[in-house]
Formats: sequence, C-alpha cells, structure tokens
Amino acid sequence: SRLDHRSLSYNRRMNEAAQFAEAVGEMPPLDHSQVRLIIEETDSDYGDDSDDEEVCVETTALSHTEPTSEPRSKSETIKEPSETEETPQKAVKIEKCRRFWKHQPTYSFLDKLPDGVNCQDFVYKGIVSNPPEITKRGISRGNYAQLHRKAWLEVSDKYHRYGKNLRLYYKHWESLGYPTNQFFDWLDSKGEAAGQPLPCLEECNRTRLDSDTVLYIANPDITSKYELSIEINPQGKALVHDVDGKVVDTGPDGWIFVLRDGILYGARKVTSVTGQSKKRFHHSSFFCGKAVAAAGILITEGDGVLTRVYPHSGHYRPGEADMQRMLFHLHDKGVDLRSFDVDMQQILHVKRDNQKKGEDGVEKKKKKTQSLYLLPAIYLARLLAHKARAIGKGLFDQIHMIRKSGATNVTEALEVCDEGGYWSKLGRGRFAISQSDSN
Repeated sequence: SRLDHRSLSYNRRMNEAAQFAEAVGEMPPLDHSQVRLIIEETDSDYGDDSDDEEVCVETTALSHTEPTSEPRSKSETIKEPSETEETPQKAVKIEKCRRFWKHQPTYSFLDKLPDGVNCQDFVYKGIVSNPPEITKRGISRGNYAQLHRKAWLEVSDKYHRYGKNLRLYYKHWESLGYPTNQFFDWLDSKGEAAGQPLPCLEECNRTRLDSDTVLYIANPDITSKYELSIEINPQGKALVHDVDGKVVDTGPDGWIFVLRDGILYGARKVTSVTGQSKKRFHHSSFFCGKAVAAAGILITEGDGVLTRVYPHSGHYRPGEADMQRMLFHLHDKGVDLRSFDVDMQQILHVKRDNQKKGEDGVEKKKKKTQSLYLLPAIYLARLLAHKARAIGKGLFDQIHMIRKSGATNVTEALEVCDEGGYWSKLGRGRFAISQSDSN
C-alpha cells in the first residue's frame, strides 16, 4: 500500500541520514522526537540568475540524439510512474542505485520525509497545471528537487522552446489581458486564436523564439549514455569516468550533472543552437524536467580527479538538502570529503559584488562562477549536521517565535520561548535571593 511504501522509504532515508552523520563525525540524537528535517527556502531570490548566467561551454563530443519513444525493457530500466500514479517500491532497481552499509543504525537526525511539494504560490495562467505534472515524477523515490517555476513554461511547451524567451512572450500576453484561455494557443495561433497572426516581439523575434529550443530526453536508453561512474584512488579522491569507462576531463568550466535514483549523470552544457548543436542542453535535458535528487556543476582535472562541486543550476536552484544528498552519495561511494571543494556562497549567503557599469550604465551582479567561495566539502557536511542538530533541539523554532512576537528586549524574548518555565523560575529565585540579602 501507499502507507507501507512511505514507511519503507522513511526507514531507508532514516538509515541514510544516520550514515551521513557518521560520515562527518557527528553523532545524532538517539531520540527521533528531538530531530527535524533540513528544509531550505524554495523561493529565495539568491542566485536568481537567468540560464545564460550559468557556465557556457562549447558543443559536447557526445552527440545529442533526438529523443524517441522506444521503451527500455523491464530488466534494464527504472520504471517511471505515470502522471497520476506513484511507482511501487518493488519496481525500482535498488541494487543498481544504492549500496547499503552493513551497519544500519536505528537513529537519525531526520524525523520525517519532505513532501516534495514546491511551496510556491506562483501560478502561470493558461497552462495545464502549476507546477507541470512531470516535474513531480520521481519524488516518491527520494528525488525531491523540482524544477524552479521559471522553467515551468519551458517544460509545458511541447516544443520546449527556451524558457527565457517564452517568459518574454508570456509577459506580453499578460499585458494584453490574457486574450485566450490557453497561453500556447495564443502563442502559436491555435485553438481560440486560430487564424490570427503569430505574435512577434522586437526583443525576441519569432524566428529566434521557434529555433531556440532545449533538448528534453524522453528515452531512458539515451539518458543512460550520460551515466557517470566513480572510482576511488589510493588517496581517497574520486575518479570520474563516463559510460564507456573513459576518464572525464571537464575543463575549467565543468560539466552539468544531476543525481537521480542514486545514479550520477553528466555532460557539457550547451547554451548555443549554432554550429553542430541544434538544441540547448541544460539540467532539465537529462530527464525531461522530472524531479532529481541533486543538480549542479562538477569539475575534474585531466586525470579525472574530482576537484570541485558547485550547487549551480538555474533550472533546479539547488540548496542545502540537495547538496546533502550529493555529499552523501559521494561519501557512500567511498570518496574522502576532504579531497574536493564546494562553492558555499549560496549556503552561507555570501553577497556577490556588482560588476562595473556597462554601456547602458546599469550595474549587474557578477556571475556565480566569478565570485566563488570555496571550502572543502567536509566543512559543508559538518555544517549541515550541526544545523540538523540545532533544528532538532528546537533552536530555530525559538528564533521564529521570538521574531513573530515582536520582543524588544532579552527579557521579553526569554518569556516568549520559556515553554518549560525555566527562566521564570530562575527569575523568581534571583528575586528571593535579593530580598533575603536586603533583609
């Protein structure tokens, strides 16, 4: 049943979380009632870059084949749920995706599963659903990272035209007062808009809109060509290989990656539709915009050694929980978390400096890759473990209570969060002592 499946998934995540705590040298509380889940803000403006501000690279040597509808055999594929039905646990190839440790602790710093819901009130009018149903597929298997709302138009478009261009046309449609019930009917002069001239904007003409598309891979056989494997050298460093066993040299700009069902996928990002590449290749390309466990950029040296991981993705907007899953995946493979660095600017809320004013006189933030804040991955792992413990102790609950109360001094703040009466008793004791001294 669905309840039994959730229970199995719950226990599995509990064990994984406990293993992660062990990996970073932290001992989580034994009492599950004391712990909470790390949940980052899903609608933060930090890192609110356009896709063009991500790493730009040339066309990859891997040919981006058009997706087909050929299904994989049951023995080869991890089955996907339909848009209205979750995949049963037994249909997932756990033995391929995840290696369990021999030691299975019963404690954990997580006490519940995230529900995977993108907690945003934003709604696009004129599309089938907000968010699109496909973005929820895979959540039941622990892939909790969903596409950011700015990519909803792109994934909803059957042609998968570049989201930034679609948003320009959506804003124009909005300014006209939503002349048809369906945005894409208006955009392509279909349905209620049949026979009307195709909309064309000066800042993004029709040719550019229709030709600038993103590859969305629907065939699992094609997606499997982007699988990456991790081997460990004697120093505990990760050696990254592609599906053919060749060493991956990403160059200084790195490869984009997604982690899904315990398998890592990566490729060079394609941000141009000129030359040999006919379509862009972004984080959403690997799985047609479905939910993933983590996304970002990885950088290796010429010998395939992993040196850096960036939580950079305009489509998935990775946060703390995503990086926690990525670090646990690498540690579970045997990677020494001291052997590579992670960009911490978003997690530590490091402000990006502005670039010099351009010809238009407008200052813009530097790209994330131009203002890196690098620290060894072990620092991030410990930070997340400590934060989880603080959440479990109720520290953040108390902070939120104090903020909402409008307390103006320390005494008022203590009274707000003094659920056990500790400070009240302490105050009465001090008062009694002072009275005794005065007598």
